[in-house]
Amino acid sequence: MAYIGPEPKLGRNREVDDISSGFNGSTTAFTLAVSGSNVSPGTANDIIVSLGGVIQNPNQDFTIAGSTITFTTAPASGLSFFAVVLGQSIDSSVVTPADGSVTTVKLANDAVTAAKLAKPIDLADNEQIRFGAGNDLKIQSDGSNSLLLSDLIFINNAANSENMFKATANGAVELFHNNVKKIETASGGISLTGGAAANITALSDGATITIDMATACHHSVTLGGNRTFAAPSNQVVGQAGSIFITQDGTGSRTAAFNSAFKFVGGTAPTLTTTASATDRIDYIIKSSNVIHCAVSLDVK
Repeated sequence: MAYIGPEPKLGRNREVDDISSGFNGSTTAFTLAVSGSNVSPGTANDIIVSLGGVIQNPNQDFTIAGSTITFTTAPASGLSFFAVVLGQSIDSSVVTPADGSVTTVKLANDAVTAAKLAKPIDLADNEQIRFGAGNDLKIQSDGSNSLLLSDLIFINNAANSENMFKATANGAVELFHNNVKKIETASGGISLTGGAAANITALSDGATITIDMATACHHSVTLGGNRTFAAPSNQVVGQAGSIFITQDGTGSRTAAFNSAFKFVGGTAPTLTTTASATDRIDYIIKSSNVIHCAVSLDVK
């Protein structure tokens, strides 16, 4: 694996040259060397020092700065000295890199995979992860929303060989099926390639039938008795569709309609009462509780 800071020098514990000839009871700072060449242990924890046969306490009895060792108490003349620089350790003087100082070229390709991380990467609100030389793609959370910021966004298959979604700033949003564009927004509305289909939802038969317009555009019901159609719930202005009303095997079922349903001349239709006959009401919601209807009776 790669390291930030000096890499461990495995098997290179090195004995320091004897500096006891300089001990005089007043000098505290000495230069450390191995075979005549200055050596920098890194920190006081990376060297074992013995004075007069007594191991010294790092950072208390002595400190290290580069290749200089400074004793808290000046060694007396004639005191023996022995030290070993530990090559197995990592330079513990390495500090946390400054913000923004580690570039992407210093990271391995898998450096940010979940398996390599001790914990998830947490960003505060409105902080961004940015991609591309021009930072053209940004990901952030503003505390309420998750944002993918770009002037051009593609969502493609894993092989990057098929378009599934494309969005252009100040332009179209496009949806694809099997790499073929089917829906595109336009300045005047929506452009559709191919057919469009809406499901037909079966209504629950009962004395009062309330159509939930949020479930579908088209609805069907088989009448098991005389019924009343209440004002639909979840009306959306502009929604249009059809209501298919079928007689059961007995027939002769009637239907009354809430005033929200508006018919030609203001008169609700009389349903076909033949057993198993189907009538169709085509509608469009003009405004709340104003539903314009056109009726086709006994459709065969």
